Amino acid sequence: MPKVLFVPLGKSRDIKSGSTILAAANQCGVPIGQSCSGEGLCGWCKVRIVAGAENMAPPGDLERKLIKEKAFDTDERAACLAKVRGDIAVTTSYW
Repeated sequence: MPKVLFVPLGKSRDIKSGSTILAAANQCGVPIGQSCSGEGLCGWCKVRIVAGAENMAPPGDLERKLIKEKAFDTDERAACLAKVRGDIAVTTSYW
């Protein structure tokens, strides 16, 4: 099972492959900003992949649209849409 590590909080969670970063955060009690209830509309759940980017599924159509509209950096993903396939570490500006 892939492990998601939340940096610098030091919390981590093993999750089913294909689960989202947001699902892992919710299971750990890690706050992720959002105003669209995880529907991929607001972009507030933006996280930076600090390790293991190669273990992420490629962005789907909705996430690609959100990344473009909200001008995410190349190492940023929408936690509500980004699916994990292997071990990763993520952070965000508000932790």
